[in-house]
Parts: sequence; C-alpha cells; structure tokens
Amino acid sequence: MRIAINNGHLIDPKNNISEKFNIGIENGKVVELSKDILTGDKVIYANGLYVTPGFIDMHVHEDRIIDGNIRINIFEKLLKMGVTSAIGGNCGIGIENINEYLKLVDFGFPINYGTLLPHEILRKHINIHDRYANLDNKNIEQMYHFGKNLIKENGLLGISFGIEYIPGIDFNELMTLARLGKNRVVSAHLREDGENVLNSLGELLEIGRFNDTHLQISHIGSMAGYGQMNKFLNEIENKKEQGVKIMCDCYPYKAFSTLIGSAVFDNNYIENHNFSYEQLQIASGPLKGNLCTKEIFEQLRKTAPETLVVGHMMLEKDIDMAILNRNTIVVSDGILTETGEGHPRAAGTFPKFLKEYVKEKKLLSIEEAIEKITSTPAKILGINKGSLEIGADANITIFSLDEIEDQATFENTSLPPKGIKYVIINGEIALIDNEILSFNSGKSIRKYL
Repeated sequence: MRIAINNGHLIDPKNNISEKFNIGIENGKVVELSKDILTGDKVIYANGLYVTPGFIDMHVHEDRIIDGNIRINIFEKLLKMGVTSAIGGNCGIGIENINEYLKLVDFGFPINYGTLLPHEILRKHINIHDRYANLDNKNIEQMYHFGKNLIKENGLLGISFGIEYIPGIDFNELMTLARLGKNRVVSAHLREDGENVLNSLGELLEIGRFNDTHLQISHIGSMAGYGQMNKFLNEIENKKEQGVKIMCDCYPYKAFSTLIGSAVFDNNYIENHNFSYEQLQIASGPLKGNLCTKEIFEQLRKTAPETLVVGHMMLEKDIDMAILNRNTIVVSDGILTETGEGHPRAAGTFPKFLKEYVKEKKLLSIEEAIEKITSTPAKILGINKGSLEIGADANITIFSLDEIEDQATFENTSLPPKGIKYVIINGEIALIDNEILSFNSGKSIRKYL
C-alpha cells in the first residue's frame, strides 16, 4: 500500500529539514519527498501538524515472556506516545532468553525493538546470584565468551551495566566485559548517586580511555539530580573535549522509580542522603499510592522486594539542566508491572517533554527537541532509524504541538497522552488518535558487524 502524507510540517534533524514537505511511502520505505501534493492508496492530511521521524526510546525495561508470549503492556504505552523504536536490556537487567524474545518480536510486534546485553544475565549464566560477590578472572572470562556469542548471534546493540544494582562488580569485571561493547554501546547505571556521583562517573570514564566504544550514562536525573548536575555535566563536556565518546539520557520527571528490594536502598540509603521515608511513594501492590514509613519500608523490603516505589527527591532545576544539555537525549526508562503499575514516565515521557520544554517553557525549539528523540539516539546506536530521507525506514510520528499533553499521573500511571495523531511503523499505520490499528508492524533491531 502506498501512503501519502500531505500538508504537514516535516522535521528531519539528520538532514537539517524543517519546512512543509509531502511524503510518499511504499514497501515500508520513504520513497518521495515533494512540494507537490502526492497521491496514494491512503492519504493523510497533516494540516497544522508536525511530521517527524518516529521517536526512539533508547532506555526501556521490556515486558516479560509469559506462557510463551510477550505480555504486551509497556510497548503499547510507548506506541501511544509516538515511539516507533525502543531499546531494552538497560541497567544491566533484562530478558534472559534473548534469542527467543527477538524471534517473538519478528513474528510481529507493536513497535521496533532492539536490546543491549544485560550484565546480570552473564552472572546468572555462571550461577552467581549474590549481588555483592567479587568474581575471579576465570568467572569473568566465562562471562565474556558467553556474552560475545550472544552479541554476535543476535546482533545486540551493546552491553549494559547496573553497577548500583550489583555492587560486587569491580573494575576488572567492568573493564573486561565492557570490551563486549566495542564499536557498539556501553550503557551504565552508575555505582552511586548524589554526593558520590562524580566518583562513580570517574569509574565509568576510565572505560573510555581503554575501549573504543560509546559510553551512555543512564537516567542522570536520578544520579545527579540532587544538586550535583552542573558539575556532572561539566565533567562530561570536559571528557568529550578529550575525545571520549559519551552521552547521557534523562527522563523529564523529578521522581525516580525502582524496586524496593534493590541494592539502591542497601546501607541506610534514606538516612545517608538525608531523605525521609515519606518521600517514597509505593507504586505497586496492595499499598499502591501510600507513602512509606520506616516500618512499611522495612516490611516490604523483607516480604515484597519486587514492589515498585517512586522517590520524589530530585530537584527540578537539575532535571531542566540535564534535559537542555546538548549531551543528553530524552528517554522514558519506562518500567511497569504485568498489571500496568509503576511510574507515569512509561506512558507520558515524550508528550510531557514536548509540552513542557517546547510549548510551555519554550526552552527548546521544536527542531532541537525532535533531534533529542530521533536522530541523536539513532546515531548513538548506529541504526538506520531516526530520519525521513529517501530510502529510510518509514517510521513516522505525526502530532499536534498545540494539543500535545501527557495525562499519566502518579495516581493513574497508564492514561494515554493527547496530540499524537498518527504513528506509522515500517510503512503501516499502527495508530490513529490513541486507537491502535496494528500490533504487528514492528520488527527486531539488530546490528551485525
């Protein structure tokens, strides 16, 4: 089917285009850009709308396989936000049977999906389940060779670490396994946040001195968003000037989310950061919506460690600083339970970003904002996405900036946004005005060197 999109304002940051263009799509590709009105089997009239490459969410936490199928939840929320491609396996955690997962994606999926190699599954492969365990060279080499085969056979996009989640990882393990990200991506949730975040950044930056890789620092708002952001971003800029390939990602919320049983909260985290337990909101389970007390916190840690919590602790000025920085892309870091409980970022990130930073605060131009969620993440990943040039994959988001608005809240995390008019994935119309027309247009994203 040939699709024509007429009368829209096209933004393609990769090719420095921001003007009215009409687009022709055939066989899953962009085949024509013209000032003339185009015809097709399906014609979309995009008067007053922006037509952009489909949004790329480089940091998600994917739905799980249940009874042999992927239980679609977060990927539906991403599609409704205008996301056409998402990358999982972040923070060192993810799907263990990567081959099976990618095969299921290729049978037909709501959006395009690729994954990093999660460090945690390498430790599980050698039966190491103690997150504080230090490993010897033999174990590390076993993990390295297992990981190398996984990346090669499945076209994975790099490797990710959740250093704070597995504190036992030492520099030898980190440096050795980071070699798996050569000519790909090494993504990391740093070892510590807050006052110790600069030391943790320094640990990761050492990798850039010895490995030819792109370093991607995860969710810097929840790492340096407590008053350290200016120094943190300056250090990133200094290292880039010295030739280290490094970028960051951030979501546009001043509240983080993680499992209450994770190592983040080990070693008196709340007291050491001078936070209060009431700043933690329970995001899943029977107590959802309640604020923690010390007693509730300790009880859930013991009896329900998989409970999601939201920490309302970050500074708005630090989040703004991170989002606006030229070395930062915007991601959702979306994570939901099977029943859809979690943080509103999973359903609201990209509309919220456009509404607040472009429409309301006017801190970014529409072109700068679209670059952060299309061409820049595509360039980091080295994938053929994020542009609307002739021959590009036809992954396209059409939206109204006047109407764009996130509706997901901390009380109702799954409400869909307003203003996303059409989403086209691989040449098929997948969504019109929050109505999903196709759950099967997406394919796996792989990178073979």
